[in-house]
Amino acid sequence: MFLAVDAGGTSTRAVVLDSSGRAFGYGRAAGGNPTAGGIAGAVAAIGEAARRAGSGLTAAEHQFATATVAMAGEQSPVFAERLTERLEALGWPRVHLQHDLLGIFGSGTHEAEGYALVAGTGSVAARIVGGRLDHVVGGRGWLLGDAGSGFWIGHRVARAVMAALDGQQPTTALTPLVLHAVGIVADLDSAAGRAAAARQLMSVLYARRPVRLAELAPLAFSAQDDPTARTILRAASEALAGLFAAVRRPDLGGPVVVGGSVLVQGLLRAPPELPSALTSLTRGAALIPVSDGLVGTAVLGLRDAGIIVGEGMFARVRGEVARVAG
Repeated sequence: MFLAVDAGGTSTRAVVLDSSGRAFGYGRAAGGNPTAGGIAGAVAAIGEAARRAGSGLTAAEHQFATATVAMAGEQSPVFAERLTERLEALGWPRVHLQHDLLGIFGSGTHEAEGYALVAGTGSVAARIVGGRLDHVVGGRGWLLGDAGSGFWIGHRVARAVMAALDGQQPTTALTPLVLHAVGIVADLDSAAGRAAAARQLMSVLYARRPVRLAELAPLAFSAQDDPTARTILRAASEALAGLFAAVRRPDLGGPVVVGGSVLVQGLLRAPPELPSALTSLTRGAALIPVSDGLVGTAVLGLRDAGIIVGEGMFARVRGEVARVAG
């Protein structure tokens, strides 16, 4: 039996399957990334998702079980130790940690070489060679990187609205959208009303964790006919194209698996002129959108056990995960 866990910052998903690719259970819990939620919270979330996914297994079925957990970034020895203890207590005696980029890539293709590009709250790009990460660019967090990400877009949306309220930039359709999103009622037809709105917006946004600016990113797509919003989205596309260019190797083809809401629900569904920089760079490559990295994490676990995952097995795993996840 194999446990696969895709531990994201917002939610954690887990599936149990056997060596034939048949799935036996699925579980979901809160975010399982220790950077976002702390070590204790992440271990608890991963443990809960694993418990739900494996609730139907017997003790005998756990005897030779292996768990594969995919998540972003490097994990501390303390986290790895506590997570191993938690999963061992649930009947998973062997635990392997993997990078979430491999999970994302493996959720889109059975191929061993290609690229992954993810833009959600953060952003990162990777080149995969021989089923392993060969080069990674980005993923440095809201303070030091995340070009083209949800945070990156949301930050620019907030700055543009503040500048419009202050009279430093033209009015934008983003202003009422942002004010409504954060619960501010304002009279935008008067200078006094705009000044009051600016003060309230400053107070609200500074009281939040900076990374929550990512919550404003969808507003740019809602107002994509607005000149300010279009400028922000084009710049996001150019930033993501820059990430991809940094990992792209002329002699390496392969599919480009894309994940994250900014790409999958945003730029790839936008009018062609918005993500033009990105689509121009990836032209000729198969762009494969995925919703998460759970299928790929399951594939990693099977391959680590020496099981060959070709096109047929990949299709079976993907179908089984979709079945149990509902």
